[in-house]
Amino acid sequence: MIRIILLLVFLVIGLFAGPSLVGEKGYVLIALKHTTIEMSVVSLGVMVFFAVIGFLIIEWIIKRVVGAITGSRHWLGGWGERRRQRFFTSGMQALAEGDLGAARKSLGKIANANFDGLNLLALADVEAKQGNTEQALGYWQQAAAVPGSELAAKLNMARFEIGQQHGAEALTIIESLTHAQQQKPNVIEVWAGALAATDQWHTLREKLDSGWKKPLGDRYAHWSGMASQGDFAEIANKEGANELIQEWQKLPRGQKKDLTHQQAYIAQLIAQGMHQEAEKALVSTQKSGPQPALLTLFKSLQLPQPTASIKLLEKWIKKDSENGELYSVLAHLAFHSGDHILAEKAVNQALEHRQQQDDILLLAEIKAQQQQPDEALALYKQGVSAK
Repeated sequence: MIRIILLLVFLVIGLFAGPSLVGEKGYVLIALKHTTIEMSVVSLGVMVFFAVIGFLIIEWIIKRVVGAITGSRHWLGGWGERRRQRFFTSGMQALAEGDLGAARKSLGKIANANFDGLNLLALADVEAKQGNTEQALGYWQQAAAVPGSELAAKLNMARFEIGQQHGAEALTIIESLTHAQQQKPNVIEVWAGALAATDQWHTLREKLDSGWKKPLGDRYAHWSGMASQGDFAEIANKEGANELIQEWQKLPRGQKKDLTHQQAYIAQLIAQGMHQEAEKALVSTQKSGPQPALLTLFKSLQLPQPTASIKLLEKWIKKDSENGELYSVLAHLAFHSGDHILAEKAVNQALEHRQQQDDILLLAEIKAQQQQPDEALALYKQGVSAK
C-alpha cells in the first residue's frame, strides 16, 4: 500500500514538473569502461518510472509463486493429519468390537502421533488383552509421560500389577501420585486392592474407617468386609482368640455396630473354636431383630446347650411363623447340640416353606442316625440334585 501511494505521488509530481522540463538541455551521462550512455533528464525519469512498475510486477509474481508452494505444503500437512485421524478412529472402533488384530495394526501406525496419550492407552489395552505384558507396560509408561493420560496410565499399570499378585509394585505406583489424585474414588479403589494384595488388612481397615467410606460408596461394604475378615484372621492366627477378643473390645462403638465388622469378628471366633463367645456376640448384636448376614452364623455354632440362641430364634419364629430361614437355622443349631427331635421338627417346618439343599441333607443325616437308611438315601439323592 505504501509503495502504491509513493507511485501516485511520483505521477502527480511528473504531471506538474514534466511540462516545465520540456526543451531543457540537461542530460545524464553514464560511462562504463568502453560503453557510454547519454540521455536527457526526461528520458531518465521515464526509465525510472517503468523500472519501478516492473519491480512491483515481478514482486507480485514472486509472492504468488511462493504462496502456491507453501499452500501445497499446508495441504499435504492437512492430508497427513486426516490420515492419522482415520487410523485412530478405525483402531478405536476395532478395539471396541474386539478385533484386536485390526486395532493393533491401525493404532500401531500412529504410536508416535499426538493424541494426548489416548492412542498409547488403547495400544496398551490391546497388548494386555493379547497377553503381551512387556509391550503393554511399555505403552503405559509412554502414556504416563503425557500429562493428559498420566493418571489413567498409572492406574492401569497398578491394576495390572495387582492382577499379577505384585501388590508392592502397585502401591509404589499409587504412592507416586499427587495427593489430589490419591483422593479420587477410582484411585482409592485401586489403592484398596493393592493393600489387599499385600495382606495389609489392618492398614486397609484403618483407611476405610478414616475417610474412604464416602468416596467408595457402594463398594465400601465389600472392602470393609474383606478388611475386617483379613485383619481379624491375622490377629487370631498369630496371637490367638483371646487377643482377638481384646482387639474387638478396643474398637470404637461405631465400628462395633458395623455389620461387616460384626460378621468378620464372629466368624473368626467360630473358626477359633470360641463358640460360646460367638453365641454371646450373635445374641447381643441382634436384639432388635435378625440380620441375614449374621443369621446364618448360628448354623455353625456347636454348643451342647445353646439356650440363649434357641430362645432368641423361637422368639423370632413366633413373630414370623412363615419364615423358612428361621426354622432352618433353628434346625441346624439344634442338630449340632444333639437335640435331634427339635432339629427334625424344625427342618420339616423349613422344608414346608421352601426347599433348600442344606435342609434336605440335614434331614437325610437325621434319618440316617434314626436307622432309616431308605428314607435317608432318598433324601440324599434329592439333596444332591437340589440347588
